[in-house]
Amino acid sequence: MQTETNTAEVAAPRTVPPRPEPASERQLRDAPKCTILIIDDDAGIRDALAEILELSGYHVAVAADGQEGIELLEVGLEPSAIVLDLMMPRMDGWTFLDRLRHDPKHQGVPVVVTSAVASESPPGADLCLQKPFDVGQLDRAVARLCAH
Repeated sequence: MQTETNTAEVAAPRTVPPRPEPASERQLRDAPKCTILIIDDDAGIRDALAEILELSGYHVAVAADGQEGIELLEVGLEPSAIVLDLMMPRMDGWTFLDRLRHDPKHQGVPVVVTSAVASESPPGADLCLQKPFDVGQLDRAVARLCAH
């Protein structure tokens, strides 16, 4: 015996309207994903800065000193901005900055210097943040440099 299915009796699946997305999440999702290079010899500071910037939506690469930063640039890293400590072994921030500004391929990359020793921007730096600084200052500085 064959049974008929009455389509009127079959319940339609319920659809749940999507939850509205908060404006801050939408802005983060829609924001351009700039690549930031962090160069700092202090692993704790380097990791903390990387995490803060990643939470703000940036792609982050890290280097332990200026020499490692130069090596990353030589193998093809193209950061939108660089966060640079000054006091480091092997190659300090002043030397890195001088090499960067004389490299035709990377001389225009904006640099935020973070330092406990510099009270003003060293030659070639776009901004200088005195350590300790507020993470909001760093976020605003990087956002401003990436927007240009």
